[in-house]
Amino acid sequence: MTTESYSHDYYLNAFQQFMQSGERDAVSTYLEESRPAAFLSVYRNGFIRASISALESNFPCLVKLWGEDYFSQVASAYVNLAPPKAATLIGYGFDEYFEESSSPSFIQFMQDDLAEVIAQYPYVMDICRLDQAWSESLNENGETFLTLPAVQEMISQGIDLGELPLTLVDSSRIVALDFDIFELWGQLRFADLDDEQKIELKEHKNSVLFWQMDLQVQAKPLSVSEAVFMTCLKQNADIDTASNRALENDESFDISTLFAELLNAQLLQQ
Repeated sequence: MTTESYSHDYYLNAFQQFMQSGERDAVSTYLEESRPAAFLSVYRNGFIRASISALESNFPCLVKLWGEDYFSQVASAYVNLAPPKAATLIGYGFDEYFEESSSPSFIQFMQDDLAEVIAQYPYVMDICRLDQAWSESLNENGETFLTLPAVQEMISQGIDLGELPLTLVDSSRIVALDFDIFELWGQLRFADLDDEQKIELKEHKNSVLFWQMDLQVQAKPLSVSEAVFMTCLKQNADIDTASNRALENDESFDISTLFAELLNAQLLQQ
């Protein structure tokens, strides 16, 4: 590698460090006298604004719930703590975005740094989980799924479907919630919530399934047995194992009906 290449790499590293932390010392050595260090702030301000805008796009219901001003304050603190480290801002703040980094997700940041606020409004975490799952489902592959003709072909070949390692499609997300908040989330996401409208939020364990079908995100509240069954499939259990686990929670669990529903909803894949 040439000296020029080394210098270029050092400059890029110094510039990245400045963008993420605001530390100017390393990058200042590369500036000409006509370009004061303050000129770099223009770039960093744009970087921070773009990162905050990405969080606003990823957690729109929380923006509506908190208001833009307060959300922007929280988002700014998060960007300073966990700046983007990938070339894309898609999914910034989600768990998967920082899989290979020690940086916290936006939800984890709020739990740790806004503990008093979250203790007062614990349902905020559920709002964020639903927002995250909806966006992740939208951005996943929605084209690979098991079709009815494929199942009929397997049956004609004598294949026992119960022993197949079927799973849910890549775009599926099962969200475990602490409150009955799905209705409120839907109104925040897709409608204007009336300021005078009151919705009772009851603390109650429940689950919601998101998945993509025909380029649109679908959602379905799950019963306890459905959640158990689908979670097992998500963990690559076969149909029989998943069914037995669901039957332990509900003896009336009907695998035949549910299997048909999952097939029609394009929710299964091999």
